[in-house]
Amino acid sequence: MYNYLMENNSPSNKLVKNTGYFTMALVIQKVISFTYFSFLATQIGSEKIGQYFFAISFVTIFSVFLDFGLSSLLTREIAKAKESIQKLVSNVIAIKLVTSVIILIAIYITINLLNYDLNIKNLVYLSCITMLIDSFTLTFWAIIRGKHNLSFESIASVVFQVIVLILGYITLQHTHDPFLLLIVLLVASSFNLIFSGSVLRFKYKISLRPILNKEFAKKLILIAWPFALAAIFMRISGSIDSIFLSKFSGDQAVGYYSLPYKITFAFQFIPMAFVASLYPAFTHFFNYEKEKLKNTFNKSIIYLLIFSIPIAAGISVMARTIILNIYQEQYTPSILTLQILIFNLPLIFLTFPMGALLNAANLQKIHTRNIGFTMIVSIIANIILIPIYSHVGAAIASILATICYLILNTISSHQVVKFNSKDIGSNLSRIILACLIMVLSLFFFKDKLHWLFNIVLSGTLYMIMTFALRILTKKDLLFVKQIFKK
Repeated sequence: MYNYLMENNSPSNKLVKNTGYFTMALVIQKVISFTYFSFLATQIGSEKIGQYFFAISFVTIFSVFLDFGLSSLLTREIAKAKESIQKLVSNVIAIKLVTSVIILIAIYITINLLNYDLNIKNLVYLSCITMLIDSFTLTFWAIIRGKHNLSFESIASVVFQVIVLILGYITLQHTHDPFLLLIVLLVASSFNLIFSGSVLRFKYKISLRPILNKEFAKKLILIAWPFALAAIFMRISGSIDSIFLSKFSGDQAVGYYSLPYKITFAFQFIPMAFVASLYPAFTHFFNYEKEKLKNTFNKSIIYLLIFSIPIAAGISVMARTIILNIYQEQYTPSILTLQILIFNLPLIFLTFPMGALLNAANLQKIHTRNIGFTMIVSIIANIILIPIYSHVGAAIASILATICYLILNTISSHQVVKFNSKDIGSNLSRIILACLIMVLSLFFFKDKLHWLFNIVLSGTLYMIMTFALRILTKKDLLFVKQIFKK
């Protein structure tokens, strides 16, 4: 695999380089986003951050119905059908204008049926406007992706977060009103829309005028539904916990849950970066070199375990220290939730290469089925656990859903490649041993060093142990370095 990535003429080299911009932007974006959310949480308190997080989560579920997989379809079709680009773009924009009206009505009816107070309704209505803008921006970027250009989107994603950070900081100096803080997102989203639309109009000379051809639009929707189904399942699974928490336990519980959720989610750029580089290789190996596919897949599992297990173990041990020092005592109830939710991380990490493998092997329908079943488990678990355990119940439900997803993906992936159970098991036992030594170090220096130095020292000790126990070698280090470099 290392040699494959290093070859300048390999089939995936161009794709890997093309995703480099976006991968780096994703890392920067997540760092800025997490920093801003952490600052926001400490400034406005658990109840208001709960309202802010709920409004975004609520409309996020509807946003996937608005797009209905059309953006993914656009990228694919534009990449191969050069002559019909304008027809595709005009019809998709027209379809989304029609669905926008339907979705807005659906949101209005739903939020009123759920009987929320006027304050929450206003936050949701404002988030709706941002959602509409983001949906059209997503379509514009999808068109540009079809042109094999990720550089503009990469720049815009970072600028978006910088605008949010700066305007959010200025706003917080004068008010802690979630409504005004959501306006910050609206301003940043408006920039993204104008920028992406300008690139399309002036660089690629594509008109953004909607034109609806009923027969062609119907054909597009029929082709797009598999993309839509998977996205709908994922979006509902990822946001339904906040909706149930808000309804059963209140805004403060959403605030207590949102913080551990954001901390856990922040680390997902690691498997995203892996998959960005590995997916083209998986596709090539599946078609031409099955043995390399097996070796590469098994290696990716081990590498992601090496990253994820110490992060989960370390944060779980240091959860109280992190919460109290960064977010202060108002978020004390988030400590247990974080300790539970962070153990989701290794499971989530493993689902990334498995999902990429299934897609590379043209088993998207099986992957979609797995996501759909996971969504059902997530809904049932949240309905049962949240009324009893509140935000802690939501964390447990999240782990149960991820375990379900991982088991289903493991079974499906086994149809494509054979797992090297012996090698994975051997490395896993050594990773756990290295983690135990790291955890002992964290406990030993807990009262002797500043908590940040303690984390750095114990993390360094873990890395040393990975080489001492031969979990990692110099060749492995070069491989991982190459993945993130590309």
